[in-house]
Amino acid sequence: MARIVRFHEFGGPDVLKIEGLELPDPKQGEVRISVKAVGLNRADALWRLNQYIDVPKLPSKLGYDAAGTVEAIGPGVENVAVGDRILTFPAFSQGDYGVYGEAAIVPANAIWPWPEKLSAAEAACVGVQYTTVYFALKTMGQVGAGDTVLLTAATGGVGFAGIEVAKQLGASVIATTRKQAKAAALLEAGADHVIITDEEDLATRVQEITDGKGVKMVFDPIAGQSIPTLLDCLAISGRYVLYGILDQADPVLPAMSVLAKNISLHGYTVFAYTGYPQMGMPQQTEAVAEAREFLLPRLADGQLKPVVSETFPLEDVVAAHQSLESNQQTGKIVLQVS
Repeated sequence: MARIVRFHEFGGPDVLKIEGLELPDPKQGEVRISVKAVGLNRADALWRLNQYIDVPKLPSKLGYDAAGTVEAIGPGVENVAVGDRILTFPAFSQGDYGVYGEAAIVPANAIWPWPEKLSAAEAACVGVQYTTVYFALKTMGQVGAGDTVLLTAATGGVGFAGIEVAKQLGASVIATTRKQAKAAALLEAGADHVIITDEEDLATRVQEITDGKGVKMVFDPIAGQSIPTLLDCLAISGRYVLYGILDQADPVLPAMSVLAKNISLHGYTVFAYTGYPQMGMPQQTEAVAEAREFLLPRLADGQLKPVVSETFPLEDVVAAHQSLESNQQTGKIVLQVS
């Protein structure tokens, strides 16, 4: 019997309940893990609210990011053995394979080795944020040496990972945050410039920083009413990559600006690369292997360092989700599992 977090109705954090469940033996291509830590993501809250890209079947598990050890392996699993320390990355449905709890069953193609240099809390911050950033910047954005990237709402886990990965690719980074209080953390993480959007005009500052050229790529989780301003920040043939909808207001698309500057607009989900079989997206195994070869050595030697904002015991999962939705964190929120 393992303590597992599930919800039986959609709603706020209070719908999350810890229940005792017997997990079955892993099936073909699956592994069962003993969970040490769970990393929280914005997608978890959207899933709980039924505002995600897929519809949960109630009662539902939740969560993508975990660090733990392998307890059992199913038929056909060859990439890990019982006792291996691993971390998970998003390549499955939260409802089918949610990782909030003392144990979880996940697909074997959704796990990587847990780098020894990382604590359990740090390892639980790797999967979603670093794969999301890698495929967005390297594969979609084609970011390289000498380019400039604009990262909006950059004080979450993906934002900090975006700064690190962009710098590893040789790019300069402009990061945004609404409040001055978080600027120092972004600069410490490696951002070349920080724009305080409550105090400064974003497009004007970007043009000043880039000597009027604009940025090659905008990586944005906000959308909504900010889209016209963000498109103004792009260089000729720049790329706007949208990976979230923090502002759910209907956006206005300035079509003439898009045409005149030859801008590319991309809706992006990491599952296009890592896979989401329940929605007909197969894993791009070569792309995932390339991401692993780029990310794991850098995590192992400290070039990439996950930022943990706050930790909660599993018993306080409701409080953890309340903190997640407060938008006050600087980094990622983690559940510690005893």
